[in-house]
Amino acid sequence: MTTESDTKRKKYAEVDRISNLPDLLLCHILSFLPTKQSVATTILSTRWKPLWTMVPVLDFEDIKRQNQDDAAESNDGMTFTHFVWRVYALRKPIHVKKLKLQFHNRSVVDPIYVRTWISYAIGHHLEELRLYLLGNLSQPVELPQSFYNSESLKVLRLDGEVLLNCPSFVHFPNLEHLFLGFGIKYANDDCFRRLISCSSHLKNLFVFSDPKDKNVRFKLDINAPILKYLFLWGRDCQDYLLENVTNVVKAYVYLLGLRHNDEHENYGHCILKLLRAIPNVKTLTLHFTKGLSFAFTYDIPKFNNLRLLELRVSCCEWQLLPKFLESAPNLENLFLKKVNTEGPHESCWTEPPHVPKCLTSHLQSFYFLGFRSLDHELELVKYILNNAKVLKTMGIQTGLSDFEENFLILKKLPGFPRCSLTCRLEFSTVYSPSLSLSLTVSDSSQPSLLLGSSKETMAQYPPSNRSPDTKSGL
Repeated sequence: MTTESDTKRKKYAEVDRISNLPDLLLCHILSFLPTKQSVATTILSTRWKPLWTMVPVLDFEDIKRQNQDDAAESNDGMTFTHFVWRVYALRKPIHVKKLKLQFHNRSVVDPIYVRTWISYAIGHHLEELRLYLLGNLSQPVELPQSFYNSESLKVLRLDGEVLLNCPSFVHFPNLEHLFLGFGIKYANDDCFRRLISCSSHLKNLFVFSDPKDKNVRFKLDINAPILKYLFLWGRDCQDYLLENVTNVVKAYVYLLGLRHNDEHENYGHCILKLLRAIPNVKTLTLHFTKGLSFAFTYDIPKFNNLRLLELRVSCCEWQLLPKFLESAPNLENLFLKKVNTEGPHESCWTEPPHVPKCLTSHLQSFYFLGFRSLDHELELVKYILNNAKVLKTMGIQTGLSDFEENFLILKKLPGFPRCSLTCRLEFSTVYSPSLSLSLTVSDSSQPSLLLGSSKETMAQYPPSNRSPDTKSGL
């Protein structure tokens, strides 16, 4: 016997509620899909057939597997290039909010076609351009001249075989997010400077300079008065000239090191010059595989606004740490990560002549990753525990695989005197990520041992391989 509720349920099941939504909303939903999937929705019903032609996002991706032939066709018998041309021919002449072109592995695309596709989008008020040209191109894709005078462009991300050949006049009045990845070619020394200086609203900048390209050796001149986020990944600090970037609040600097041994004398001064250019930074990540040891003899600038500092260094290149503690009076979170624990381990830690202000009043968390229980490492941990009055968390993650070694470290740590009675000690090892230990000291000074997941105790650690996309929309 059919009940009334069953009848209503059947009635609602027969109603296609999504198809009854307005075109504008359906096109917005389709804009989150790759264009190929958006086109595929035409098989749903006649209601859906024209919708993909009104989607303001063009998202093309051609990723071929290694065993797939270069001229391989899709299931419908259409090559990637043919498919893109068909989409351009059939779509409505509406604005293009976003264009994404992604080629990988053995993709074969004519650079002239790519230029034409980009020119079309620029002519339709393009706001976001993403190029991932990592395929089998006969030559780098030189961006069309119309690209350099795009008043609507807000987000630009370039990766792979792209040639920037800036004309004398460049105009990006609304560009806010700029990502220049690996493989980008610059036609001349002045091209990068023009690109940056003509982007008056630039807020987020990510620059990767290819360490394998030994022929590229000119300054990347960065002059961006309202820049907030700066990400630099390159060979060494001598590649960059930072000017008028004092509004940067978050910076990530990853420098591989020196080109020649005879440059050691000036390298420390070069690092300090880079740091002085961003005095108002609040979050700072520094990764130097070589070079910090050449800068510790200099006085680093005051970072009164610095709240989070992360140093990623090799075995013994963190001599600047004491000076950073003295120069960052309001520092709240400190992360020290040793990215290479197999090298020499001479002493790296020297106590400052006076207890830094940040320890006595602001430092709330300290995380040490790559800890090996060496004498200078133990001295640093003791110093932080004994002087950080408001410390809430001390996190130790070892790079040791031996259980007995880790257990010996665990026995030592609770016995260290500490200034903050509310400090929680977290311990884990990268070789046993499923197990972590948390030790909390109460007013009775008796440590309690808590077992837990390392995903919980290490949750406050910065991600090891942060993607620039996360905070900037890139």
